Amino acid sequence: MSEPSFLEGRFPPHRIIPGWLGEGQSARLLAHALAAETRFTPTRLAHEGSGRLETLTRQSAVLKDLGALAQPLRRKALALQAELETAFQMPQTPPNSTQMEVVAHGDGAFYRPHTDTFTGDQYTPGGRRRLTMIYYFHREPRRFTGGRLRLFDLGGGQTIDVEPTHDSLLVFPSTARHEVERVSCPAGAFGDGRFAVNIWLCG
Repeated sequence: MSEPSFLEGRFPPHRIIPGWLGEGQSARLLAHALAAETRFTPTRLAHEGSGRLETLTRQSAVLKDLGALAQPLRRKALALQAELETAFQMPQTPPNSTQMEVVAHGDGAFYRPHTDTFTGDQYTPGGRRRLTMIYYFHREPRRFTGGRLRLFDLGGGQTIDVEPTHDSLLVFPSTARHEVERVSCPAGAFGDGRFAVNIWLCG
């Protein structure tokens, strides 16, 4: 029997900010995602400068184009950086790039345990991902179950589950190990799924 790790129960810092965008902007974001349904593509994992489908590891759909919503979201995210770096006891680092995407999780979608520093930043212009921001939005009342984000402790044995609550922002260091719990959406309609904007601040 292995000895318990002294890191068990020690979780990466994280913060949940409810009502981050407000109803008006969250409604515009949902409308943008629903109107772009046909432009979502299966998510891929980085592989030697490109991407490959790994359906045993990740199943979801992604949209890289946020249109006119991209710049306001980017500015709002960057405005949090200094405060979060202080709260998370991270070095203050000027951002040199940001990455952003909308991800849709429909019935059966999931993402196995991973860190965001491993899943592609070495192939993306700019610096390494430092802060991961996930903004959740969906139709109300919620039409799916599951889809919680599971944060692992530093020992890998304990977890914290975060609900994908509408109009809330979850932030944590991109080195934190996490996964997306499988989503159940029996009706199968695209618009009934779990939506999130992933924002990475790099430096």
